[in-house]
Order: sequence, then structure tokens, then C-alpha cells
Amino acid sequence: MPLSSENDYSELSPVYSDSMYGKLVMQNSMIVVLKAILNSMLENPELNVEHTINGGLYCEIFANVLISESSIEEVNSKLNLIISQDEKILSKYKTREELIELFSDNKLKKSILESSSMCGGFYVEYNNVKDFFLTPAISHTSLLEGAYIKYYPPGIIIYSSKEFEKSDQKRLFNIFNESENWAKILNWRSVENLQSSIEKGEITELIQVSEALHEKKIVDIANQINARRGKLRLITIAGPSSSGKTTFLKRLSIQLRVLGISVSGISLDNYFVDRGKTPLDENGNPDYESIDAIDLELFNKNLLDLIENREVEIPLFDFTLGIRKPESQKMKLDKNTILIIEGIHGLNDKLTKSLSKDMKAKIYVSALTQINIDNTHRISTTDNRLVRRLVRDYLFRSHSAKQTFEMWRSVRRGEEKNIFPFQETADFMFNSSLLYELSVLKSFAEPLISEINEDELCYMDAKRIEFILSFFNPISVENIPPTSVLREFIGNSSFKY
Repeated sequence: MPLSSENDYSELSPVYSDSMYGKLVMQNSMIVVLKAILNSMLENPELNVEHTINGGLYCEIFANVLISESSIEEVNSKLNLIISQDEKILSKYKTREELIELFSDNKLKKSILESSSMCGGFYVEYNNVKDFFLTPAISHTSLLEGAYIKYYPPGIIIYSSKEFEKSDQKRLFNIFNESENWAKILNWRSVENLQSSIEKGEITELIQVSEALHEKKIVDIANQINARRGKLRLITIAGPSSSGKTTFLKRLSIQLRVLGISVSGISLDNYFVDRGKTPLDENGNPDYESIDAIDLELFNKNLLDLIENREVEIPLFDFTLGIRKPESQKMKLDKNTILIIEGIHGLNDKLTKSLSKDMKAKIYVSALTQINIDNTHRISTTDNRLVRRLVRDYLFRSHSAKQTFEMWRSVRRGEEKNIFPFQETADFMFNSSLLYELSVLKSFAEPLISEINEDELCYMDAKRIEFILSFFNPISVENIPPTSVLREFIGNSSFKY
């Protein structure tokens, strides 16, 4: 709707470049501008948008010549010129039918639009490059001031501002690449490939292969832990919300038992300080997710005693009163037992400061999505986890989609503060995403999302998830194994949670 129309815009809020939607707008704009630049430099180049890394958007360029650092320097020079010339970018909302017509000469985009249940999206065009997105693009290239491309072999990273660049995440990058290369080899990298598997009746094979890969990765981790038997006494597991950490822990425990390793768990919840001693956040509110909300001295004392095979008194916390109970629980480990702890601070060495590095193994679990809609439409890890949480919260916690969306921003802030800064310190990383999962979750999530009204603050979040799910065809849950991580979110797992 053009702002020149006669409407009341008094309640409109600006979209800032450092907000979630601001970043999407900037990234979408950068994608079309970059494609135009590459078209001017190379013969039939292809830009593949892969995933976020180091605070930017990682992409790969395929062309008839090798992309080098000097090539990217030339790209940045052209980008700066385009920014200084303040060129116009066309961005207009179109219905699904209008988009299909506009992309009638693009077989891939026409195909995914035709198979989609989306209502519409923003048609974006710049210098003979055209695409569609959920969000609009910027109106003029001058708004890209400060944007740049970083050479990051074998690809590049797109940044809309220098302030967004973060420290190198090499280990996470390697896990992303491993998962994506695996999907490419098996020809299950995009929504189009997934739909083809469904149509050909090959979805059961996809489920079996995906689940087998998970099991293989868990076995590999268990074998490496076994190689450190004797010295290693503690395993900590951490990861962002809805990563499937609990199922991973249970499956890893089974594989360790297969190797003759006994495991025992301990809950960090019992080590909370009394509520009156909880540290405050920057707004003066109790920060229950702070590592200092845990009695670290007592926890580490108990940890050392347990590992040295002494009996300890594990505290019990009363969440109703917000204080430690007067009674406790006795616990003792034998010398062949490994202790396992799952919690948001599992990767932070401050939590287990009393133990040397060789006595512990830290595991990071996350759903690093490896399937994309097409070469310019990625599905973020964050949104994959959000869909999982929407379904789980409704089925097992009686939360509406609105409640989950409203909590999600706070959950994300906690992850940014307490988990992501430590992910590169993990000894092992496990990718819990499944190529087929959004086709399963679609049937559960879409009815929940449809209940979100336009006047709700979370409406745009709901539309974003609806947009992603619109490209997936639903599949039955009957062939999903009872030990699958997906069962943690949709039910009928053989594990107890």
C-alpha cells in the first residue's frame, strides 16, 4: 500500500537496519545488487545464498572463472559506485499469481511458486535482476552505505554494515558445510528436490538416510569420548532452544552404554541461588539465565567430590518459594561413571572451573538447517527451531502460537548472551536438523499460525514462518522412528521427557 494513499499511518513504526526485519530488507537488497554486479563481470554467474556466519550472510559464487580476493575487491569497488550513484530499486507487493506470471521465463522460480501455498510476496527488480522476497527491498542504493563483501573462501560473506561483523566461527562453518555438502551429494539440497522425492514416493528413504546420519554422528562422538576413557569424567551439553538437546543426550547415553560406559546426570536447576540473590539484568530485572544465578562455588565443590567418588548432598530448589529446600539428596558416582550435564551454560568454562580441560567434553547441539527454498532463499536455523518450538509448546505445554512468539525474542536474547559466544569452544558439534522435518511440522504449525491476527505484535513473525512453510508439501509422521529428535516436538517418542 503506497504511503500516498489516504490512510491513517499514525501507528506505523520504523524498521531499523539492526532489527530482524531491517537485516532481512538489507540482505535482500544486497542479494539483487550483488547479482547485478556479478552479471556485469562474469558470464552466467550463479549466486547461492547458504547461511549466516560471523555476523553476515555466507554465499558461494559459481562462474566460468575462479573467484579470487582481487575479484571481490572489484565487486566492492562496483558496489561503492552503485551506492554513490543512488540508483533506484523497484520493490512492490505482488500476489502469487502475479509472481508466477512475472517469473514465467524462470523455470525454477516459476515451479516453486506454482507448488507454493503462499499468498504473495515482494517483487524486487534492479538492473535486469529480478527476484521475490517476503520483505521489500530498500528504495535506493544509497541506503546500502557501509555495506561490503568479504572474501571468505570458498565463498563470500555479505555484510550490510561493519558493525555486524563478528569473530570467526570456523568450527560452526565447517559443520554447516559438511551438512550442506552431504545434502548436495544426495540431491536433497532444496525444496524442489524434497518435493520431487515426495512425488516419487522416495520420502521413506529420505527419512531413513537422514536418521541414519544422525545415528552415525552420535556413534562417532561416543567413540571419541570412549577414546578418552579414564581421564574424561564430565560431559556438558548446550545449545539454543528447540535444538533437540534432550533427545541427543538420551541417544548419546545409549551409545556410551553400548561401549560399556556408565552415565549419570545432575540438574543445574537445583543450584539456583535464592531468588533474592539473583543478579539483575541491564533493566534492573532478575536475570535467571545469568550464570551467576547459579551457586557456582557449591556446584563446583559437589562436582569435584562426585568425580573423586565421594558422596555428596545435592541441594533441592523450591521453585514455588524461590529458595533452597532444607532437605537434600545423596549422590555418589563410581570410578567408571561419566557425569552428564545439560544446560545453557554448558559451554562456559566458568560453570566447571574446578575441572581441567582434559577431564571434560563440551558438546554443542543446534538445528543447522541445510535445505533452502532456492538459491536466493535460505531457511534460517533460528526459524527452523522456532517452528519446532511452536509445535512442541502447543502439544505439550498448552501454549498458543501467540505465547510462543512473544517469548521467542527473550529466548533469543538469552541465547545471544549465554550460548552463542561459547559455541566455538565446543569439543564436538552435532547438527540436529533433518532435511524432511519442515514437511512434517507444516501440518502441525500452520493451523496455529493462522490464529495470529493482524493487530498482534507477532503478526510479522507469523507471516515469516507461514511464508517458509508455504513452500513445503506435508508428509505423514508414520515412518518417523520413535527415537528421532523430531519426536521430541511432535510426540510418540520412545524416550520419556
